[in-house]
Amino acid sequence: MLQRALIAGLVVVLGCGPGSSAPPAGTPTDPVTVCTRVADVCRLDGNRLGVCVQRPDGAGFSCASQH
Repeated sequence: MLQRALIAGLVVVLGCGPGSSAPPAGTPTDPVTVCTRVADVCRLDGNRLGVCVQRPDGAGFSCASQH
């Protein structure tokens, strides 16, 4: 019984390893080019950044200027 519990514990711990070390997309250091989520940081053009917003008509997302 104890052996099964230990094995189950090891499976859970080893199965939940560390994620990717890359920064998540949609941040100032890795802006997205196509918006798929609200509040992601996106690239408008060149070096200008924006934020992903829901379009007013509800049909998808767009990149809005931060300033």
